[in-house]
Amino acid sequence: KVIKEAFSCFDKQQKNTIEQDEVGVVMRYLGQFPSESDLKETIIPELLEEDPSRDGLVSFEAFERLMLRYLSDHTYDPDDSETLLAAFRVLDPQGHGYIDSNLMHEWLSTKGGKAADFFKERETSDFLEYAKDKESSDSSRIYYEDYVAKLNADIEKHLENLYQVARGSG
Repeated sequence: KVIKEAFSCFDKQQKNTIEQDEVGVVMRYLGQFPSESDLKETIIPELLEEDPSRDGLVSFEAFERLMLRYLSDHTYDPDDSETLLAAFRVLDPQGHGYIDSNLMHEWLSTKGGKAADFFKERETSDFLEYAKDKESSDSSRIYYEDYVAKLNADIEKHLENLYQVARGSG
C-alpha cells in the first residue's frame, strides 16, 4: 500500500508508470538509498527489462517487485551512524569535529567515486542548507556529529510514519 501511494505521487498520467529519473526519488522516500550509478547501471535496466513495452517508463508492477526484494534484503538501507561518522572523520583528519562547507561542496561535486554519483548543484545546496548548524555564529562549518544525529532522527521519524501508514494507523 505504501509503495503504491509513493509511486502514485509520481504517476503523472495515472497509467501505473513513472519516468526513469523518478525511480531514485521514490526509492529514497521508501527508505532505500541507492547510488546514482546503481540506479543507472543496475536498477533501471532491470526495471525496463521486465517490461520492455513501456517506452522507457517504469511500470508499478516491476517497481513493486524490485522494491519488495530490496526492502526484504535491506539492499539499500541507510548507513548507520557509526558508518556515517567514520566517513566524515576521514574528511576531518585533524579531528576538529567539523568540516568546512566550501570543502564539502567541492568534495560532493567533484571528488571520489563515479561521476554519476557526484551531487548536482541543487542537491549540494540542499545538503549544505540542511547540514549547517543554524544556531552557530559560523555557518561555514558542518558539525558532523550533530548532522548525523539530526539526519538519523529525521529518517527514523519518516520511516516510522511510513510504517504507521502501512499498518493503517496513520
